[in-house]
Amino acid sequence: MEATDSRFKRFIFIIIDGAPYAIFKGLLENGDLPNIKKHVVDRGSLNKAVSVFPSTTGPAFIPFFMGLYPGTANIPGIRWLSKSDFHPPHRFKRPGVCSYMGIDGLRFEADLPTGFPTLFNFFSPVSNIYNLLTRGCPPAKNRTRWIKPFVYTYAHFSHRWRFVNQIATQQLYKAAETGDKFIMCLFPAVDTFSHQLNTQSPQVMQTYREIDTAIGHLIHILQKANTLQETLILITSDHGMTDTHTHIDVPQHLDDAGWRCLHYPKVWRQGAVSASMVSGNGMTNLYFKNTLRGNGWGARTPFEHLHQIGVITTLTELEGLGFVAGQSETGDIIVQNRTGQGRISCHAQDTSREDLQNVLTPLKGADPLRFSYQFTGIDPLGYGVYYKNLSPREALRETYNSPHPDGIVQLWQIFKSERTGDLVLSAESGYDLRARYEVPEHHATHGALIAEHLHIPLATNYPIAEQCIRSVDVFPTVLNLCGHTVAEQYIDGRIVK
Repeated sequence: MEATDSRFKRFIFIIIDGAPYAIFKGLLENGDLPNIKKHVVDRGSLNKAVSVFPSTTGPAFIPFFMGLYPGTANIPGIRWLSKSDFHPPHRFKRPGVCSYMGIDGLRFEADLPTGFPTLFNFFSPVSNIYNLLTRGCPPAKNRTRWIKPFVYTYAHFSHRWRFVNQIATQQLYKAAETGDKFIMCLFPAVDTFSHQLNTQSPQVMQTYREIDTAIGHLIHILQKANTLQETLILITSDHGMTDTHTHIDVPQHLDDAGWRCLHYPKVWRQGAVSASMVSGNGMTNLYFKNTLRGNGWGARTPFEHLHQIGVITTLTELEGLGFVAGQSETGDIIVQNRTGQGRISCHAQDTSREDLQNVLTPLKGADPLRFSYQFTGIDPLGYGVYYKNLSPREALRETYNSPHPDGIVQLWQIFKSERTGDLVLSAESGYDLRARYEVPEHHATHGALIAEHLHIPLATNYPIAEQCIRSVDVFPTVLNLCGHTVAEQYIDGRIVK
């Protein structure tokens, strides 16, 4: 990254967990978010950005803070299984199986790749509020470090998530008054109320308005300290949401078809030959015991073999399943549903096929990756066009307003992770991929590779003209605006202006 003159000395980063672009934009236009409109959007811009696959809390935070896709960071979901480390579990150890929804959430940072800085490394002093990705943040500046487990547990059972947001608001004010140069504040209540009720319930709408009120008081604090002009404010979401009318029981379907399935919370099942690791309930990583090579779970099973033994046909029969994706023996990514099959291929300039899975796009110079896409039958991604030799940025622009925005690149990046399943499932809008053991029952879903889950608001008090933005672009763009550089780092994002 080229050195830049600093436009801003402070950065306040606010994530409204689970805020879809369309709902956020509608509230702005209806006058329900007057402070965000006046002090942020009217001074800068509101852009429709694209999150990542899987579009779920945890993996979708990595692009913002590290400039990496989940696949690059080897975090392919909030639940995953590492076939290279896995062996049949027992009641005291679960090697190779992870769920960040439970105690494993404490090791989220340990699972991230080393050697990559986060936003916290570029500012001092900093504050963190509720965000689970705290690498680079001094423990003493992680303002909710000790209370988060207790208030989240309390709110989960009492449904008092407004109380959790109120704590975030108070900590946000304190950090601003202290003068911290980088403040990260997560408001979780929109997501949790949406799951419990629906995406536009009165509780959800009230939560948006309360956040707007908090932004208004934050602006007053900055004005009083005469620091508003030097402060970059960015308000966004990690993913969108859709209301759910039907739950699909993928593990039961696999059990019935003869592939005994290990899944949460039944992670101690003996004799399992498959595993289902669901994220956001709209996306699932599926793993199969590798009978092809006779080496237990072993390496990733090729799509062709899973098709040959009937797995693909069995899955595509499921109503509400958008598509099944897997990796071909050739390294291509195959996408299939009931009506057609697509193939994503990638070549890298001056890079051998054996190295493709480890390619990290360099920040400087030309992007070496080129993507092609073709299909038979009815295009499962809905593009209806053959693409050849597209750069990642061209692939984004071509598919930006499609039913599966950025699907070509997003499906490619997720299979860069060795922890990604043999197959990845994505649900259609209105459906999710978990029918049991979700307490309370979820009435809204995210995680899938669909527009409603991927499109997120990006509101800044600095105008961004670029129309096609990925969440992974926030990291280098913010650093550029604040005068920081990422020397000799390999990241997936690009500066947008």
